[in-house]
Amino acid sequence: MPHQSLKPSDVPTEQKEIRFKPYTLADVNEAASKELFTVVTTFAGGGGSSTGYKLAGGKVLLANEVVPAAIDSYRANYPDTPVAPIDIRAITRRGGKDYVIKWFKEFGIEEGGFDILDGSPPCSTFSTSGKGEVKNEEKDVKYSDITQDRIGMLIHDYVYIFNVMKPKVGIIENVPNIQNSDVFKYALQRMRRWGYLVNYNVLNSSNYGVPQRRRRLFVVAVRPDVAKKIGLKDEKDILDLYPVGSSYHPTIRDAFEGLEVDRLERNQLLSATRKSGSYELISALPKDPKTKMRLSDLDPTWVSDFNLIRSSMDLPCPTLTQMGQQMGRGGVHHPLEDRVFTVGELLRLMGLPDDYRLTGSFDKKAERVGRMVPPLMTKALAGSIYEKVLLPSR
Repeated sequence: MPHQSLKPSDVPTEQKEIRFKPYTLADVNEAASKELFTVVTTFAGGGGSSTGYKLAGGKVLLANEVVPAAIDSYRANYPDTPVAPIDIRAITRRGGKDYVIKWFKEFGIEEGGFDILDGSPPCSTFSTSGKGEVKNEEKDVKYSDITQDRIGMLIHDYVYIFNVMKPKVGIIENVPNIQNSDVFKYALQRMRRWGYLVNYNVLNSSNYGVPQRRRRLFVVAVRPDVAKKIGLKDEKDILDLYPVGSSYHPTIRDAFEGLEVDRLERNQLLSATRKSGSYELISALPKDPKTKMRLSDLDPTWVSDFNLIRSSMDLPCPTLTQMGQQMGRGGVHHPLEDRVFTVGELLRLMGLPDDYRLTGSFDKKAERVGRMVPPLMTKALAGSIYEKVLLPSR
């Protein structure tokens, strides 16, 4: 049947307010100890999605990631979660279906025997600043610390594992623009091959307790036997599985309450901005604006400030990017100072634990955060899937 999806502005909200609350890794581990459902996660990054699944009470059976710096951060926080540090194509393109099944069995994961297969394929080819369909086919594309060929096609490696391992639920996260891609449309067609009910929706992280406006598209696919058992009849019913958001959007002021800023790091960032080519531009933007500001807001003829933004203390932070938050770059800047955010501030703005460990230089840490899925967003979706699909299907 034709795809039916809600517009982001149509996502229902509850009148109750979901406020931002700082938390720690101990809180994550306590929630994960419930082991309410099981997850295998691909393109796991530095652990943003995994943190969300764990917060929802999930047990991550296996994480797959290829970027060394991301693997280091993941293991630093979740040393007890198995991580397969290889290119996903080494799993999908080596020996066909039988090899995939055998490979997962080595981790104690059986075909059809786990709840959720998660994946966040690289989104640079689909972002508003990417090259779109052309970049999907490019070779030697730089992605973090590595180069890969045809990174826009990696979603199909997720789909191959999905079709072979047959989880109860499949979840894919990406940027909203991916829905306009033929690669995406064909990937969903392949997911439907075995009778899965598949749909997608765009959620905004600030509806789920995250002090950042970060719109992300989530695909949800439900296995046919599970769908039948819980009464899902067609793909529009999938839209009822998404979490209801809060009417309150946490602000930067909410995020920074009680946060002690690293003075050395703050001074380094201030110095880096002063030495950068963006200093005159960012310093021209008024401090503590009522809304986020670009130079084009002051001068309508100015068109070259796509990522240079002064944020507002009394609004959620604009979307953080992996490049924009690096030292001396022209990304989202602090509301009151001429600098990007410290690591501690970034953790709050992404809704990560206060004591989340990020490895490497400041720029590597900023990149890890900028590439993550906000955990509180994943927690909301996973919790809804558990309550509406996994629990009643047992």
